Amino acid sequence: MDSYDIARLAGVSRKTVQRVLNNPSSVKPETREKILRVMEEHHYEPNSAARKLSSRKSHTIGLFIVQDAAKYTLHTDDLFFGAVIGAIISRCAALGYNTLVSMADVSAPAPLFSMFRQKSIDGGILVSWSDLRGIVEEMRKANYPVGLFDEGFFGEAPQGVPIPHLDNRGGAREAARYLIGLGHRRIGIVTGDMANNTARERLLGFRDALGEAGLSLAEEHVHYGAFTEEDGVAAAERWLKEGALPEAVFCSNDLMAYGALKTLAKAGISVPGDVSVVGFDDLLISQYTNPPLTTMRVPRVEMAVQVADRLIAGLERGDTATEADTFTARLVVRQSCAPRETI
Repeated sequence: MDSYDIARLAGVSRKTVQRVLNNPSSVKPETREKILRVMEEHHYEPNSAARKLSSRKSHTIGLFIVQDAAKYTLHTDDLFFGAVIGAIISRCAALGYNTLVSMADVSAPAPLFSMFRQKSIDGGILVSWSDLRGIVEEMRKANYPVGLFDEGFFGEAPQGVPIPHLDNRGGAREAARYLIGLGHRRIGIVTGDMANNTARERLLGFRDALGEAGLSLAEEHVHYGAFTEEDGVAAAERWLKEGALPEAVFCSNDLMAYGALKTLAKAGISVPGDVSVVGFDDLLISQYTNPPLTTMRVPRVEMAVQVADRLIAGLERGDTATEADTFTARLVVRQSCAPRETI
């Protein structure tokens, strides 16, 4: 049975049936009730694709995973982004939207724009660790509704683009204060890619805490990395080779902390017996490292939910406000740190 049959049984035109499905308030109440009664009696379920086509809305969100494959691929950090992607898909579904997942390189975003032009999606959410400023600006100029997970290259949210904000500086400051509170004075840091705002903010927060305590940061104790496990390995190897191993190390994400833990263990250096280590993210595996990693927990699921909520609110109510709550990382104390006097 289709809409033609419903129209015949109700004694109305097919166009009137379509109006009941897509804009019921435009149909006289008595006519609407008659059509709905016929639908119910015959267990009629309208084709969802046809309804979407008729209403010019797909009720689909494009989830765009964009990366610069020459520098960084998201699958190398799937412990972080896997949770983000899953949370976005779940939240969109809860709000009545399907999710169309697509991957693209930052240098070739044309397929993403095609989805908008073809009306395959109502809006898009970009998930990335790459510089998307150019892509986001093009989408804004085309009036394509878009949200972004990752503020690494944005000082502030572009007008009309929801981006969840994490207080990276405050989180790094808290991590460093924790190490200082344990009595450590020679504290090193493994940074992320300094072209990324997140990495710069975490370094600033680390310096803030040392400055508050009257401590200086020796340049030899700064290792500039790029948020990969290999950077944690390289930092620990360099400090061991130079005889410059700090008393404590703050790694700007958990992956780099994993690399440092492995390298120190291989060299016979005890954590936390000889060196304390703190990470940033609280990935699932951090509770299973040896020793379990003390780290700053990033509320990435809550952040992912917020960007989906804000984007869909804009689609349904025309609410284009981008003001977002500032999320705070929380210290999770495990077993990778110890007071200085026990070292």
